[in-house]
Amino acid sequence: MRIFHEQVCTGPESATYAPARKLTRRALLRNVGSVALAAVSSPLYAQHGTMGLVSPPVRLDDVWLVDQTGKNRLLSDLLLQNVTALQTIYTGCSSVCPLQGALFNAVQDRISLIRTRYPLQLISIGIDPLSDSPPALQEWLKRFQAGPAWKAATPTLRDVDRMRTALSGSPLPLGNIADHSTQIYCFDAKGMLRWRSADLPRADDVCDVLRALART
Repeated sequence: MRIFHEQVCTGPESATYAPARKLTRRALLRNVGSVALAAVSSPLYAQHGTMGLVSPPVRLDDVWLVDQTGKNRLLSDLLLQNVTALQTIYTGCSSVCPLQGALFNAVQDRISLIRTRYPLQLISIGIDPLSDSPPALQEWLKRFQAGPAWKAATPTLRDVDRMRTALSGSPLPLGNIADHSTQIYCFDAKGMLRWRSADLPRADDVCDVLRALART
């Protein structure tokens, strides 16, 4: 994990880990969306879907998930009363998923310092239900030194593709699992999807959005 953490923290994008900027809700609406929309994503598959502010906000269909402890949880129960950054991963991935884990590790370090109206949390969603079992999710979290504010869960085989498509905001078909999205999806404390990042966004951008959503 240290190797990937250093890639994110000390590479050419080291500015990612400058002290987090303070954004008001108005500044978020004015600036963050335009920054995210400036990035280019693949037009071929739904998992590389729309970016920026989600307007109007979207409530995803409720689905059952199994979390890292083996407990069945409704998506709505995981999201409500928390401001959430959510990513999609699969535990057998050896390409971009370690970078995603390192990104959330960096975000985790920052959100512990943010004082907000609502708790902030991170959720890694496993998109390979046949392999992303509770033990595999536990190992994923342990690998990236996840604290109590970082959870993991896997939807059922029946619901996983529907959830991925809803997150993407695109009607296009899903592609190969190995080409899954590395976007971050941010939800407000009412469980509404409010922001989609570019692929592998800056940690500071994710923290800015979480901070703004947690103050509304």
